[in-house]
Amino acid sequence: MKKKIFALVLVVALVASVAVGLAACNNNGADGSDILFGKELLPLTSQLDALMELDKGGADIAVMDSVMAGWYSAQGDYAGRIKVLDNMMLSEEYYGIAAKSGAGAFMGKINEALIALYNDGTMAQIASEYGLQNEISLAADTENPYANATDSSWEDMVAKAKSNNNTLTIRLGITIFAPIAIKDGDSYTGYDIELANAVFDYLGEQEGVTFNVEPVVIDWDTKITQINQAGSIDLIWNGMTITPELEEQLTISVPYLANKQTCVVRAADFEKYSDIASFLANSKDAIVAVESGSAADLIMNMEL
Repeated sequence: MKKKIFALVLVVALVASVAVGLAACNNNGADGSDILFGKELLPLTSQLDALMELDKGGADIAVMDSVMAGWYSAQGDYAGRIKVLDNMMLSEEYYGIAAKSGAGAFMGKINEALIALYNDGTMAQIASEYGLQNEISLAADTENPYANATDSSWEDMVAKAKSNNNTLTIRLGITIFAPIAIKDGDSYTGYDIELANAVFDYLGEQEGVTFNVEPVVIDWDTKITQINQAGSIDLIWNGMTITPELEEQLTISVPYLANKQTCVVRAADFEKYSDIASFLANSKDAIVAVESGSAADLIMNMEL
């Protein structure tokens, strides 16, 4: 079976030996395919489901975004009950926003707004509310690769708004994923939700129209179909990891936030995995929970 190589980013010195150790620990998943570690891979609907399964004992390790793991390990019902294995960061990656394939002009305007909000400090202000100011991945010299796109995707949206009393709803495909997207009663908040509102406030002011942002909870595993074929959402905006495969199928923004894939365990089990040698020994028999179709899923199946 062909296996893709990925970089293990660890905060310990034994990077080479860890990679060799994990390779030696490969087991078969439920479908008979190799998985990075553990005896069984448990794909679930969302990262929050993976965390809940870990907490109730249905999984031994959850592989998930460090942005989310850090949030939940520090507050709420999970504080003190779960721990992040800081010595097992499996990859570094960047989040992007996706529009349907061919929507270069639409994404060009989103990139323009992101860069403007970075430069005027709005992005940093929003990020600081969620402890993410150090994860911002834009810079002063960030360029907009779709600045000169000539398709009609943006013109069509503005025209649609102007034909509807100068108002248009932009549907964001999300999952519940704190601090990126948080359900608050009947509404949603979180870093990506606030950033999206700021982006479309900026663009609406430019065009003299009002864009209303509407988060729509989706099945993350079907996100490409929902935006490219079903048309049930306008953007995927939910801490989406940029991968070459997604870049082939979607129109993706400049990277706006940095993230890592990390391992999370119950606090009671922390000592079993607290150093590399212990992790290599004890993860062999672990059930590993991931969000289906996520970067963690791809990593565990050695496809990223």
